[in-house]
Amino acid sequence: MSDLENDELAKGEENLAPPPGSDYEVAFTYHSDTQLERAYDKAEHWVKAGVRPNKIFLEDRSMGVINFHKVMRDPLLIEAGVERMVDFRCSLTLSDTDVDAVFSSVCYYEQGSEPSYINAYDPELSSIKEVLNMVSNNLFVYLQKPLIRSDLQL
Repeated sequence: MSDLENDELAKGEENLAPPPGSDYEVAFTYHSDTQLERAYDKAEHWVKAGVRPNKIFLEDRSMGVINFHKVMRDPLLIEAGVERMVDFRCSLTLSDTDVDAVFSSVCYYEQGSEPSYINAYDPELSSIKEVLNMVSNNLFVYLQKPLIRSDLQL
């Protein structure tokens, strides 16, 4: 690989790396009293077909982990005509009965402006947490849905 190609690769990775001090995390946990049917398969489908992440960093079935990066429009502000973007990394850890969704490197911004990374004192923290809660609840509801059985005979 040439030096030019290495420089371009490094620049692309710099854009994915969060800046120092952006380590505030928002975590959500779901526990099911019954076993979640094929939780990893359903979560993987939800991420790829529903979330459509900008990048998937890690998919490891043996550990039950999926890590991805997503930039999305803030659904709470769409109707108000405000185009605020929410940018986050998410780490999903799945077991037969539990799902942890940890959001990190969370920032928000309007098009053309610098991103603001959330912290415990950010005035927008509750609004951003509500957006992330919507994302995690969407996953939790999806994981509870039964699989469609195509092997049933009528």
